[in-house]
Amino acid sequence: MDSTAPRRRAETALEYALFAAILIMTVVGTFLYNAIVEDPLLARFTTYLIVTYLVFLTLAFGQLNALHRRRVRVTAKPQPVTYAVKKQRPVLGLTSFQLAMAAFVFATACVTFTWALSITH
Repeated sequence: MDSTAPRRRAETALEYALFAAILIMTVVGTFLYNAIVEDPLLARFTTYLIVTYLVFLTLAFGQLNALHRRRVRVTAKPQPVTYAVKKQRPVLGLTSFQLAMAAFVFATACVTFTWALSITH
């Protein structure tokens, strides 16, 4: 019986929760930005909103990266030393799925912000 299965399930659930939180924060940030831009009294909070969003993204992707590294470390079996060329690490230490998800979230944010700005003008 695999004793790491519950931990792996919890990490997988956390990973999907972080992806969902990133998408939700992007949507909420877009609507807040749209509301802040329309109100001249709240316009000075735009910088705070952007900084908060970027800090959240940094923390979320940092957690995802840490989860991935932990998962690779646990599942990796010691291999004998060889002189073969090692595979290059993925971009920014992310897996291809994580990189695709980050690109998707970034593209979604760009499209949503563009849409929100087009509605305000």
